[in-house]
Amino acid sequence: MKNLIITAIVAAASALQAMAGMSNSIEYTQLYIVGSATPKGWDLANADAMSPIAYGVFEWTGELKANEEFKFMNCNYAWNKHIVATEPGLYLECGNVYPLNFEASWSLSDDRDLKMRVRTTTTYTLVVDLNSMQVSVNPAATLAEWPASFYVAGSAVAGDPVELRDYYGVELRGCIDLQCGDVKLIDTPTLTASTTYYLPRFADVDITFGEGYVNRLCATADASTMGWSVLVPGAYQFYLDKASRTYTITRLKHYPVLYLVGGCCERRWNYWDESNCRFFPDPLNPDVMVWEGELRIGWESYPDGSPAEEPNRFKILTAQSWFSPTFHPYVADAPAIGATDARISGGDDLKWSIDRDGFYRLELNTRTGVLTGTYLGNEGVPARPTGIDEVTSGQTAAPVYFDLQGRRIDNPSRGIYIKLQGNRATKVAL
Repeated sequence: MKNLIITAIVAAASALQAMAGMSNSIEYTQLYIVGSATPKGWDLANADAMSPIAYGVFEWTGELKANEEFKFMNCNYAWNKHIVATEPGLYLECGNVYPLNFEASWSLSDDRDLKMRVRTTTTYTLVVDLNSMQVSVNPAATLAEWPASFYVAGSAVAGDPVELRDYYGVELRGCIDLQCGDVKLIDTPTLTASTTYYLPRFADVDITFGEGYVNRLCATADASTMGWSVLVPGAYQFYLDKASRTYTITRLKHYPVLYLVGGCCERRWNYWDESNCRFFPDPLNPDVMVWEGELRIGWESYPDGSPAEEPNRFKILTAQSWFSPTFHPYVADAPAIGATDARISGGDDLKWSIDRDGFYRLELNTRTGVLTGTYLGNEGVPARPTGIDEVTSGQTAAPVYFDLQGRRIDNPSRGIYIKLQGNRATKVAL
């Protein structure tokens, strides 16, 4: 028995060591600032996330208190990945660049946990480059005043500048086909002597292979200033957040699968099982993702008898993860039936809602960002895309036909259909 206990302890220790080794690797997708000098103090779970502006490069603008300490953390759930100074008692001065150390340790000693300070309480802009392990400090970057309208222009735009549409006063958005060249944002529908150009803060920013980094815009009247580079032609999504005055530009992504979750779904918020929760591309249009199936208000209670959470709501995940981008409406409880605008650029965790049980067809156009929902009824419609052979009995004088995707066909031609007569549905070949 003693040997078994020792073996179990050794195995557990080995597993923990392996986990620690994996978790101690530096991550280039996230960074946080903590310390008594920062607005959130040493509360790591609520620490300010620094904005990614390039791969492994992060920026933060905020107030730092004089003579108080701060450092950077590579995650916000454990004190094991520290990014600190290379010398003790370091004071950062505006306009300078300083080297940093990455320390992977669950119990960092004081002689290695080297924090930074500033001499004056004011608002700063810090840029941390994890690729070169450096930090620069500057006076706070000012936000450019935004015009009432933005237009996408430049040599990558074929034809006249394209206006970005305002969505609910939250953001300006548009999906635009671009060719090789450069892109600029302007404030006039045509180029004039008074046109203002809104450009990236860094030169030669390529959006072709980027991950959609969030950053601020610079304003200039110089028409010769370089904008964003486009190396591969295609459709690009532009998002301009009106509250933070930041932009995101990414290539249009075609998803192989999306996931439907919600209190009205068969397995509620569980996306890991084999239930009917997956959207798939429309064979005739890869921009459109299609789901078809049954939704019920509070489908069923949990095994312990507790009710489903948000029983009439749902949203759409891009991956089997709560941390990946999510499609949701701009307005709370937007109706599932009809066409509504879908957002993937952040915002509040809003959901669509249903007001009746039954079968639905949901079509999400990832290019236009529109979710179209169709109510198919609650009887005679197949619950799964594979169709049904027979449901119930009953007759009526006029049959109604549906295709195998549940769409009503008023004048069916040759093919296989679902014929609904009264409350009886059968699969027929015409």
